[in-house]
Amino acid sequence: MFIEEQIQNLQRRIKSIEQNPRPEYMKSNKLMYEIQLENFMYIMESWKAGKPFAVMEFVGQLASCMGFVPQGYIMWGDRVRDPQRYYNLAVSKMGFPEHTCDRTMTALGLFLSGEVPTPKFMVTQRIPCDPERWSSTAAAKYAGVLHFELSRLGSCDDENTRCLAEQVEELIEFAEKSVPGIKYDESKLIELQEKSRLPRMYLRESYELRKKVPCPISPQDAFRLAAMGVNPRHPEKSLEYCRMYRDELFERAEKGIGGVPDEKLRIAWLATGPYGRSTFDLLSKKGVALPWFHYGMGPHAFGLLANDDEDLGDDGRQLKPIEKLVKGWNSNVWGGQGEMWVDSLITACRDLKIDAVVDFLQVGCITTKNLKRITAQRVKEELGIPTLDLEGREFFATEAGTIEMNKKLEDFLDLCIANKK
Repeated sequence: MFIEEQIQNLQRRIKSIEQNPRPEYMKSNKLMYEIQLENFMYIMESWKAGKPFAVMEFVGQLASCMGFVPQGYIMWGDRVRDPQRYYNLAVSKMGFPEHTCDRTMTALGLFLSGEVPTPKFMVTQRIPCDPERWSSTAAAKYAGVLHFELSRLGSCDDENTRCLAEQVEELIEFAEKSVPGIKYDESKLIELQEKSRLPRMYLRESYELRKKVPCPISPQDAFRLAAMGVNPRHPEKSLEYCRMYRDELFERAEKGIGGVPDEKLRIAWLATGPYGRSTFDLLSKKGVALPWFHYGMGPHAFGLLANDDEDLGDDGRQLKPIEKLVKGWNSNVWGGQGEMWVDSLITACRDLKIDAVVDFLQVGCITTKNLKRITAQRVKEELGIPTLDLEGREFFATEAGTIEMNKKLEDFLDLCIANKK
């Protein structure tokens, strides 16, 4: 069963850190895993107790403010032990496309496997990523779950913020009428938003540290940004994790400790990456730092977008709690307008003195493939640096495919290092 596997995996990971710590990884990772472990144990307890679950990934803070148990972060099943089993359920038994995003198909199979709670309510978003949109919609349909879809609008201006806020108000009204015992408590949302200020400040402070040479963060740790925020179940502990993360980066930067030995090159990595350690170990071996992982909420989290203050509208007015919620969500640069994606990448590369870009083109990822030519062209024209189109899969990379992918990456890095000299 998936949740039991996650609990066991996290227990092993924590024990491994305690017994065999790797100096290149951040010490705060242990607390991050402890929070994740407590979350999965709470999920299991809530499931046994018959509590109502909800998948509301895009407005996640709202779920716990309405009396639901938030389920969004387990639906994707990022660390499933046997992804093929769930993938086959979606592809072979239900007829979904095989040559598409393996992550979304695996997630759909996991959702329909009965190994995670069936939610009472599910919120999806209308976005250009067809695999994510339709797999989520299919999950709701085939599981017989109440479903509400939000529009994904292209900017964070006041007009779009008001439009999205109205949709969320309709969502709340629909859920309260449809699910017994559900009632929105605005005071809880305000409390969570207040507690989110410090983590946001810590993360933005840490952005300046990424400019240091050597960069104090390891390539693999650069991918852990999703943990930077306040967890509704463990607000104080998650706040402590964010503080430890920030302080640890400051300490490393002051001592000149790099995330890779003998830094020779600085790259930005786009969208997502392969599971497993081999690619990241290659970066470390080659002395390649990864100061910037370009993903959906990254530019907003680090304050790189225009008017990305969640508290204020364009005219400086104080936004209402739901308006703050949707403005933050709509600042996700992935799956929106191409300009948001590329403009923020250009800003980060210029700030962090990036030497090259790796665009990880996941098989079936419509969004990144449609943008790859525009991204590479603008990076070349505006920054004068090269981009490697690196095609791969998240879950189903074969050993031969991984070797071939890493060889292509290594050749590119060697060329960039030689040209930099």
